[in-house]
Amino acid sequence: MRKRILLVTLLVSVVGILLLSVLFSDMFYRQSVQLVEGQLKSYMNIYAAEHGGDPLTAELALSLSEEFGGARVTFLTSDGTPVADSQTDASQMENHAAREEVLAALQTGEGYAVRESASVGRNWVYFCRLFGDAEAGFLVRLAIQADSGLAIFADALPTVVWFLFLDILICLFVAWIATAFILRPVEKLTQAAARSAGREVHSDYPELQPIAKMINDMNADLSDKVAKMKEDRRLEKLILNSMEHGIVIFRDPADIILINKTAMRLLDYETNEPIPCFTQDREIAQILASGEPASVLRKIEGRDYSLRFTFNDRSRVLLITDMTETMAAARSKNELIANVTHEMNTPLTSIRGFAELIEAGGVPPEKLGSVAHTIIRQSDRLAHLIRSIINFSAIDSDELPDYEVDLSELVREAAAAFEPKIAQKNIAFTLEADEGVKVLSRRERLLEIVNNLISNGIRYNKEGGSLLVRLQGGPEPMLCVRDTGVGISPENQGRIFDRFYTVDRSHNGVGGGFGLGLAIVKKLCRRAGWELSVESELGQGTAFVIRFCAKKAETPAKDGT
Repeated sequence: MRKRILLVTLLVSVVGILLLSVLFSDMFYRQSVQLVEGQLKSYMNIYAAEHGGDPLTAELALSLSEEFGGARVTFLTSDGTPVADSQTDASQMENHAAREEVLAALQTGEGYAVRESASVGRNWVYFCRLFGDAEAGFLVRLAIQADSGLAIFADALPTVVWFLFLDILICLFVAWIATAFILRPVEKLTQAAARSAGREVHSDYPELQPIAKMINDMNADLSDKVAKMKEDRRLEKLILNSMEHGIVIFRDPADIILINKTAMRLLDYETNEPIPCFTQDREIAQILASGEPASVLRKIEGRDYSLRFTFNDRSRVLLITDMTETMAAARSKNELIANVTHEMNTPLTSIRGFAELIEAGGVPPEKLGSVAHTIIRQSDRLAHLIRSIINFSAIDSDELPDYEVDLSELVREAAAAFEPKIAQKNIAFTLEADEGVKVLSRRERLLEIVNNLISNGIRYNKEGGSLLVRLQGGPEPMLCVRDTGVGISPENQGRIFDRFYTVDRSHNGVGGGFGLGLAIVKKLCRRAGWELSVESELGQGTAFVIRFCAKKAETPAKDGT
C-alpha cells in the first residue's frame, strides 16, 4: 500500500509539473508575442513620424532595420508586390498579397501575424500598416523574430528536470510521512485483530470504528462457527466411539480417513499403519482389488463379525457388525426345530406302532389294556411337550400387569401338590418358609418357577435322598431349592438353562423331562430382573437360588432364553 501511495503521489506531481511547464511556456510565449507586437507598433509610429514621406528604397529599409534594433523592414505596393526589404532582395521575393498581415492591413489598415517565415526559415511576428488608400497607397511591414512555445519549453526544460528531481524527493518524504500517519492506525487495528483471539477490537479513530465493528462481528460469527464445528466434531467422535459396530473410511489400506475405537480394537489398528487384514487376508485383499461391494464373516476375539465393504469414487467404507447373537439365534432356532422334532418323534412312533399292531390284530386281548395305557401315556407326554413349548413362547407376549403375590402361601401349596411323587421316591422333604414373604409379579409365573424347580429336584434326585425348599424374607427375598441328586458336571452347568437340554442326553430323562423347565425359569427371572444361580457337584446334588431383587428387568436375549 505504501508503494501505491508513493506511485500515485509521484504520478500526480510529475503530471502536474509537466502540465504547469507547458502552461507557463504558452503563457510566456503569448506575453512575448504581445510585447513584440507593441514594440513593432512603436517602431511603425516612429517610421510614420520621421520617414513617412521618404522614398521606398532598400537603403531606407536597411537604415530603419538598424534603427529598430535589427527588425526586418519590408515595403510593399498596395497589390502586395515587394518593393524593398532589409534582409532580402525584393526582386527575388514573391507577391505577399495573400499574407495574413497584408490582407488585414488592406482591410482594416493594420494587421498582425505570427508564423515561420517562408523566405528566411524562422519564426516571426509581423505588423503591417497601410499608408494612403488601398489603390494608390503602399504597405510597410515590420517583423521581429520571436521564440516559439516549444523553444520556450525547451529552454525551461533543465529547470523542469531539477524541479522533477526535487519533486521526487519531496514526494518520497511526504508519502513516508502520510503513510506513517494514515497507515499506522490501520496497521495497529490489524495487529489488534490478529491478536484478539476472539476478543473485541477497538479503535480510537472514528473513521476506523466501522471496520473495527465489522471485525468484531466477523470474530463473533467465526467463534460461533468454530464452537459449532467443535461440538459437531465432539458429537461425531462420541457417536462413532460409542457405536457397537466398527466403521472405517479409507482410500487405500495405508490411508485411513476415519476409524472408530471399536474398529481399531477389532482390527488391531495402530495410527499411521496399514490395517493388517487388508493386506494379510487374501479374500479381503481380493475384494479391495475388485472394487465390488461384498461381505465376509470373520471370528474375532471369539465372536462372529460381518465385514461389509462398499465403494464410491472418493473412498471405501468398511462396516463391522457383531453377528454373534444373530448366528447364535439361528443356531438356536435350528436346534429348537431338531429337538422338538426328536421329542415329538418318540411318542408319535410309539403311538403309531401300537395302533398298527391293534389294527393288524397282533395284540392279544389280554394285553390290550397295557397297550392302551402306553398309548395314553405317550399321548400325555406329547401333550405335555406341546403345552411346555406354548408356555415358553407365551412368556415374551405376556404384558399383563404385576401385582403383589404371597410367595409363602404359594410355595406351601406347590410343595403339597408334589407329596405323592416325593413319597413315591422315598425322598426326605423339608420346607422352611418365612411368613408373609411377598413378591411383585403374577401368581402363574411364580407357580411355574416353583413347580419346575421342585419337579427337577424330585426327578433328578436319588431314591431315599433329600429335598430342601427354603424361602427367606427381607428387602430381597430368596428362594433356594436344594436336592441330593445326580448333580451337574461343571461343563454342563453353563448349558442347563438352554432349551431342550437335559443332563440325560437320551431325551427320555430320568423322569421324562424335556429340558424346557429350567429354560422357562431362566426366562421368567430375566424378564422380572431377578438373579438366578446354580451350585452343583456331580454325584452330590444341586441347589438353585433365586434372589427377588428390585432391579430393572433385563432385555430378553435374542435366542429367546
